[in-house]
Amino acid sequence: VAKKQIEQHNEELKRIADVDQLTGALTRRAFLARAQQQFLESAAHRGNVCCLMVDIDHFKSINDRYGHLVGDQAIQHVTKTLHAALCPADILCRYGGEEFCILLPEASVQKAHELAEHMRAQIEASCGPNVIPGDNVRITCSFGVASVEFGGNTLAELIKQADQALYVAKNTGRNRSARYDQAIHAKGQVRAAA
Repeated sequence: VAKKQIEQHNEELKRIADVDQLTGALTRRAFLARAQQQFLESAAHRGNVCCLMVDIDHFKSINDRYGHLVGDQAIQHVTKTLHAALCPADILCRYGGEEFCILLPEASVQKAHELAEHMRAQIEASCGPNVIPGDNVRITCSFGVASVEFGGNTLAELIKQADQALYVAKNTGRNRSARYDQAIHAKGQVRAAA
């Protein structure tokens, strides 16, 4: 009996470590471990892998105007909206603060970009009214889309490219998605590697 209780306790500790308490999405650490495994499996089968970086636009102004409780509700609603659009094989994490990272195994660039646009539209349509009813507030997100087709040979490179595309989406007006292959052609838009 004691051994079974210890095993259950260890499983619960692992779940707590792997799942973000606020959103129910994976933690960054758990995501990187699972995404790395998926990335290597896809590479072994020469399959395509795409990555989306997602950031809630002007999140600080939501916290400043409505308070952190409402900010948390915005993050939760965005997470639910992202999760509802994903397939079981897709991997979602809260990457940090109001930023999310999604790995899409076996998705084409076109499909990943279409998914990003679908999620962006869903968030714009539903998150503001559901989080702050009657105040006509808009909650939007910007998306960066990357693919191994663009030369990301490692998971770290793929995430970096998605982040650079996200920067372009935010720098060109927010509430939009940008693909890395298009972003690299936007002179001066892609920030240098930190």
